[in-house]
This record gives sequence, C-alpha cells and structure tokens, in this order.
Amino acid sequence: MTNSSLTIASLRSHRRAAQALGLLILLPCLLSLMNVTFAQSWKIHFFPAAIFLAAVSFGPAGGLIAGVTGSLYSAFFLGNPYLMAGNAILGVMTGVFYKKTGKIIPSVMLAFVCQLPWLVASDYYLMKLSAEFIAGLALVLFLGNLLWALFIDLTMKPVKKYLC
Repeated sequence: MTNSSLTIASLRSHRRAAQALGLLILLPCLLSLMNVTFAQSWKIHFFPAAIFLAAVSFGPAGGLIAGVTGSLYSAFFLGNPYLMAGNAILGVMTGVFYKKTGKIIPSVMLAFVCQLPWLVASDYYLMKLSAEFIAGLALVLFLGNLLWALFIDLTMKPVKKYLC
C-alpha cells in the first residue's frame, strides 16, 4: 500500500510539473499573438506578462523558457531573431532579481535595464534600425513592462497558489 500511494503522489507531482511546463511554453506563445496598437503604430505586447509570471513562479529557468517561446512569433514575422535573446535576458534576469529581492516590480525594472544594452546594440548594429526608433521602442517597452509588473504584482498570490 505504501508503494502505491507514493506512486500516486509522484504521478500527481509529475503531472503538475508537466502542466506547469506546458504553461511556460504555451502561454507566452499564445500571448505573443495579442497586442494593443496605440499612438503612431506602437504596440503593447501581452507576452511579457507570461515571461514575468514564469520568472517569478519558476525562477530564471522559467523566465528563460517563457522569454524564448514568447519571442518565436515576433522573431519569425519581424525577421529579427535577436528578439529571442533579448527576451531570454529579460526572463532570466527577472527570475534572478526576484530570487534576491522577492519584489516583482523592482525585479522587472532591473531586468529591463539588463536587457536594454542588448536591445540597443542588436537593433542598431544588427537590424540597422534608427536611433530615434530604438529610443521610442525602449520607452514603449519600459511602460509595457511596468504595466505588466504592476499587474503581476497585484495578481501573483492567487496565481502562484494555482501553479505551485
């Protein structure tokens, strides 16, 4: 009897881990299809919310997985594979800072500061985008990241109970 209950418990644990991994992969992909366009065709993307949620819930590895998978759609359709590295940095560093501070908003903002040099260098030197465009993009990403960090901070307790 003891062995069967251990087996059932371990199966439940593995099932929950598989579901969490599925969410880490699927949620950012689905959210990358959604965005809100405003002022001069700038867009606020939804997938950073999944990156931050994954980083806070599962640490740097979760942030990495969500950052890469959330960027696949945009990287492919914009022809910018460097997006995956930038969002991987954002996810990993959010997880690292959250482990150290336990605070979502500062962790996301510090992670954005870490991502920013890659964003500027890859967009300017590799994608040949203008400095003006990159400055506007950085501002929009900053505001979007702040928005999602605030949202995740307000909703994290109930979501984390479900996931972990």
